[in-house]
Amino acid sequence: MNTQRIKILLTAIEQGSLTKAGEMLGYTQSYLTQTMKAYEEEIGFPLLVKTNRGVEPTNEARLLLPSMRQLISDEEKLNQEMAEIQGLHRGNIRIGSFPSTSVYWVPQILQYFQGNYPDVVFRIEELGHEEMLHGLTDGSLDMTLMSDPGKSNIDFIPILEDPMLLVMPAGHRLAHLETVPVSKLKKYPFIMTYESYDRDPHIIFEKAGFMPEVKYFSRDDFAVLSMVQKGLGLAILPELTINEFPGDYECRPLEPASHRTMGIGIKSLADAGPLTRFVIKYIRDNIK
Repeated sequence: MNTQRIKILLTAIEQGSLTKAGEMLGYTQSYLTQTMKAYEEEIGFPLLVKTNRGVEPTNEARLLLPSMRQLISDEEKLNQEMAEIQGLHRGNIRIGSFPSTSVYWVPQILQYFQGNYPDVVFRIEELGHEEMLHGLTDGSLDMTLMSDPGKSNIDFIPILEDPMLLVMPAGHRLAHLETVPVSKLKKYPFIMTYESYDRDPHIIFEKAGFMPEVKYFSRDDFAVLSMVQKGLGLAILPELTINEFPGDYECRPLEPASHRTMGIGIKSLADAGPLTRFVIKYIRDNIK
C-alpha cells in the first residue's frame, strides 16, 4: 500500500491546510491537490472538505482515520526496528508536552539527540491533559510528557515529584504564613487552568471538598502567573512552572502538602517502537 498518500492526508487534517501540509512535507500545494484527487478517485469517495476553518476530513474519511494512523505507526515502527538491527537510531517521534516540560525537559532531550543521533526527528506539541490522552489513544502521538493521568487506558511511567504551590501577589495577607492551609483559600478569588488542560490544581480542591471563586480561566500557566502579579487573584501552580517565571509574586507550600507526579505517557509500553523506548530510557536515566 502507498502510505505516502495517507501521510499527506493525515498531515493535511492535522494542519487544517494543504499548504501547511506541503510546507511540512516538502511538497507543493498543487502536487498535494493532485495526489489527493487521484487518491479519492481510486477509493471512490471524497476524503477532504473545505470549511471556513480550513480542510477537514469527510465523514467517510473519519471512519478510516484510526486504521490509517495505526498503519503509519506500524510502518514507522518497522523502519525503526530495521534501523536498530543496523545499529542506528533514526526515525520520527511525536511528543505531547506541557509548557513546563517543554521548558525544562525538551531542550535537554533535543540537545542530546541532535548531538548524538541527528537522524531522529522530533515533533513537539504543547497540549493539555485531555488532548494528550486523546493523541495517545488515536495514535497521533507516540508519547507524552505529562502528569499522572490516574485511572486511564494508557501506560504511565513516573519520573519525578513536582510540588504544587500557592502563588499570590507580593505583600498578600497570606504571605506571612510558612505554609498555607487549603481550607483558608475558600474566600479568595482564583485564577486557574481549565480542568481539561491541567487537572492537578482542581484535584487539590476536590480533595478539600470545595471550589474557590474562580475569576479567570486560562490554558497557559505562564499567563496565570502574569495575572497573579497584576493582583487579579491567587493560583496553585507547579514548582517547575514557577521556577521558570521569576517575578513580583510570592509562593508558599500548601497544607496538606501537595505535588503532581510528572512522567511519560504512552499508549502501550509493550507495543512501543525501538525509538520510543530509546527516548524513554534517556528520559528515565537523565531527567532529575
